[in-house]
Amino acid sequence: MMAWPFLVHERAGFLRIKKDMMSLKHPVYLCFFLAFSLSACQGGEPEAPPVEPHQENWAVFLRKGESGPSIITIDLGWKGVAPLQYHNKLLVVTVLAEDEQNAGFPDEEEVRVANRLQDQLIRSLEKSGQGIFVGSSTSFGQKNFFFYLTDSRHSEKIARQVLVSFDSRKTNIEVRGDFRWAAYFNVLYPSEKELDEIRNERVLSSLQDAGDPLQEPRSIEHWLRFPSIEQGSHFMKEAQEDGFKYLEMDTQAGGERPYVFHITRKDSIHIPYIHELTWGLREKAEKYDGVYDGWETVVAR
Repeated sequence: MMAWPFLVHERAGFLRIKKDMMSLKHPVYLCFFLAFSLSACQGGEPEAPPVEPHQENWAVFLRKGESGPSIITIDLGWKGVAPLQYHNKLLVVTVLAEDEQNAGFPDEEEVRVANRLQDQLIRSLEKSGQGIFVGSSTSFGQKNFFFYLTDSRHSEKIARQVLVSFDSRKTNIEVRGDFRWAAYFNVLYPSEKELDEIRNERVLSSLQDAGDPLQEPRSIEHWLRFPSIEQGSHFMKEAQEDGFKYLEMDTQAGGERPYVFHITRKDSIHIPYIHELTWGLREKAEKYDGVYDGWETVVAR
């Protein structure tokens, strides 16, 4: 295995690739859709209400629920500003598939058909300023789109007009008030474990983009933060019993957990192994009121 002078790491919820101290921006994570963001209003239509600015942060992940698996697409960036005062009406559009894979998910053609409707709704609602697309879910035999509309009648009228012109598949529509954005936070938003897996997969995607086939085990460095040296030392004792090597401890000014422990171990980065590894460290740190703060490794070609 040849180690190249690239470092890929995930710390505190964001990603960086470093080469010779120069940061490169991580590419946007691939999704099943094309998101449009247009703000101009059409003549003769009601003036669109203001929309809180936010940083788009799209993610796709697999959710394993009691009723079966589903694929969730969500713009995580709305978490910091939601709920929005003027977009408080939830629109859920369901497209029913005619054909599906053996696992029950809509096949590739069904997804393309559903995405055409999704794109039409995005163009019509976001161009007029009457709606915001926040995510989707794909499960057995159907795909659901989630929008938040203004409380005007015009927003719902636009959505229904789009559906009238769409006759490729059967659809259902549901509109209801959702002032707290409960559907966004309780239906779409990932759990802590799902967020952990999203971060891991983004790092793996960065490694692949840099030419890493992800085949070789390699040294992986981890960071964990604790409120005291004593609590971090208790964690470190358990970690060393599991084969982790202590590298250093840094002190950060301020914050509830200023003591940062830096450890390493040679491991595989395959899925699901990397998910089990990082989640196990997170749970172990939480025993001592600590938090897991991400991992870093070299690009191997």
